[in-house]
Amino acid sequence: MRRSSPRLTPAALAPALARRSLLTLLAGTVAGALVPGRLGLPARAAVASSDRKFLFVLARGGWDPTWVFAPEFDNSSVDMPGDDSEPATQSGHTWVSSASRPSVDALFTNYGSRICTINGLVVPSVAHEQCSRLLFTGGTSPGVDDFQTRLASGASSHLPLGNVIFSGPSYTSPGATGVVRLGRRGQLAALLDGSCTDDTFPSLHLPTPSAQGIEDSLVAARASRASRAALAPASRGEQQLISAAYVAALADAASISELSDLLAGTEDDPLAEMLAAGVLLGRGGARCVTLADDGDLDATWDQHSVIAQQSKNYECLFGNLLALLDSLAATPGQAGGADGGSLLDEVTVVVCSEMGRYPQLNSAGGKDHWPTTSLLLIGGGVRGGQGIGDYDGNMGGTPVVLSTGELDPDGVHGGVLIEPLHIGATLLAIAGMDPVEALGPGAEAIGGAIEGG
Repeated sequence: MRRSSPRLTPAALAPALARRSLLTLLAGTVAGALVPGRLGLPARAAVASSDRKFLFVLARGGWDPTWVFAPEFDNSSVDMPGDDSEPATQSGHTWVSSASRPSVDALFTNYGSRICTINGLVVPSVAHEQCSRLLFTGGTSPGVDDFQTRLASGASSHLPLGNVIFSGPSYTSPGATGVVRLGRRGQLAALLDGSCTDDTFPSLHLPTPSAQGIEDSLVAARASRASRAALAPASRGEQQLISAAYVAALADAASISELSDLLAGTEDDPLAEMLAAGVLLGRGGARCVTLADDGDLDATWDQHSVIAQQSKNYECLFGNLLALLDSLAATPGQAGGADGGSLLDEVTVVVCSEMGRYPQLNSAGGKDHWPTTSLLLIGGGVRGGQGIGDYDGNMGGTPVVLSTGELDPDGVHGGVLIEPLHIGATLLAIAGMDPVEALGPGAEAIGGAIEGG
């Protein structure tokens, strides 16, 4: 069972880190560099696009933007929260503030200059699986690599792991490489550190150590022979490429094993999971990490009744995001070095939900599915201190001029509705990749959301 995570100070953060042995990994940063209520951030460093890393956080189930992103208090067509919620404005952002969600206020107050909010994002479906595929691939076709897999494959330097799925969905083509899923019970880490036995994971039916050694040697030899065939372009096929990837993975086995504590799986503790993801990226273990958030106490974001649960979910999620950003901001970046940059300059955090909620309450006191939502881009490569896009009077999207991020409600300046393909193109551009080459025609980045764009 996931535990509720209110706003955490460094003192409250330490026990959570200790649960996953993360305090040692973050020694000298979280324990010594964070200041409660700190408003100043470390100096930014120039980071090459190819050094960007990405952390995706999916609020699984469909959040309701009216609890944070859409202060539609003057819109009679929208049922706003029935608590003390009111609009708040600071650091280029306007959001829905409430005493019951202090972490939301703190996130925009402390990190507003590093946040770009995307509002009115249209995900044209109301089915969870379809929306998730749209959100992460830009389309509905199966067998297509998601944005995370594409980003990982475009890394300019070799990483032991490319795209790591802590939890949540992933979509790949049959020949995709570098995609790793931890397993709901930490099976990957158990295989890496040797703690995987018939007693701990009986369904795996592991061979004896001696038999396993013989098997590993046989597979490695066969993979090596097959991978050599892949060097000849005329003979390259899916099996040869997979064999080549296997051989490369064997070469990385030692360095991956050193990361096993971070790959142990922490779905029972969303804060520890998020912090482990940040440390994994900071140690150069991967380029992309994806994790899912299921709300406070796993109550889910899919609220067809008791819509007030959204308030608890947002407070829990934003409290965890604050702890993550505090950690990233206090950790020296790998590329920043002498420029004084932090890991926050190198990691782009994407916080999203696959859909929104209907503008009005249903008869059960909840809200049904809705194809328009909001998304947060935070940190490396992001032009923060702004919101891009908006909701119209019916909680649909408003056209935006992608190159500048300016609203174009009448579409007279070439504005378009923001769709998932634009988000993917933006992330690829932040990573120094060509969106059109990777995603095809129509993959135009939101230039106004990119730092220096």
